[in-house]
Amino acid sequence: MHRITKIAAGTVLACALVGAAGAANAYTLAPNGTGFIGKGEVQTALGMNNAALQKAVDNGALAFTSKQVVSQAVTQDATQSGSQSGTQSGVQSGTQSATQSGTQTVSWDLSCTIDNKNKQFHREGTRDGVRAGTAVGSRTAERDATRTASRDGVRIGVRSGVLSGVVDASIDAQARKTGQWTGFTVKAINNQTTKMADAPAWNEPTEFGAWTFGAWTEDGGWSAVGDWTFADYTFGDYAFSDVTWSGWQSEPGEAPGDCDRGNDKAINIVESFSYGDPVDGAITSGEIVAGDVAAGDVSEGVIAGGDVAYIDPVTNVGSPTYGANTLFVNGKAL
Repeated sequence: MHRITKIAAGTVLACALVGAAGAANAYTLAPNGTGFIGKGEVQTALGMNNAALQKAVDNGALAFTSKQVVSQAVTQDATQSGSQSGTQSGVQSGTQSATQSGTQTVSWDLSCTIDNKNKQFHREGTRDGVRAGTAVGSRTAERDATRTASRDGVRIGVRSGVLSGVVDASIDAQARKTGQWTGFTVKAINNQTTKMADAPAWNEPTEFGAWTFGAWTEDGGWSAVGDWTFADYTFGDYAFSDVTWSGWQSEPGEAPGDCDRGNDKAINIVESFSYGDPVDGAITSGEIVAGDVAAGDVSEGVIAGGDVAYIDPVTNVGSPTYGANTLFVNGKAL
């Protein structure tokens, strides 16, 4: 609720009297409250002939009053609350493990000299098929996230209005006679009383300043909206099982055991292994382990203005404005 400051009667020390004269009325009124009211003006207002007017004057049956419109410009400060929504983006990291199978070929060569004869043996080093290999890798991921935010704001404004009223007064008007009553001399306007409306007629608030907001309140959880984007796996070394060998290749009648180091006749024994490149198999991916979200900037939404609150006091702007002063006789306008 807001309080309205009324214009008290004592603040209107003297109304700004505006005299009038012309075809519409025959009275004159000076700014100091003196003037003259013609007899015909009174007769017209009251519908009296000369005799009736003479009698009314003799009996003191005529009462003159005045009314003057007054208005006072007023102003009052106002505040308005508001809220603003927004969305915030973020980037989330993650890791993912995996395993991979693989195979590798191996060859085994053996040679020695017995009785000056060179003997050579070859074994296809396919460790008889496959050996399982595992590799553990990791990769980083990114995804976009959004969350809602809100903030409250206040802006300062002002509203203007007009407080209207009237100034009522009694008139000291003495009849003037030259053989018969010819009119009334206005000596003074007395007992001025100002009555103002209970409340101004307000315009809509204007002159609001910019919004002043507090910090964002991040009141929503992160919601992943994008797909994970991973880099390539980084694998470690294969861990192979035992080799499964095929049979030895040798000359007829010869056997690898001839080159056994326990054979005293065997000399120049040479044994070597060669390994082929691993052949990668299928990759089996594990679960994604999500990391923390790195928050980005807030994208501001539309400001929703709230109710306007008015702040006392109501302040007068300038001096009251007075309209023309209208005279009355027995409540009838002259």
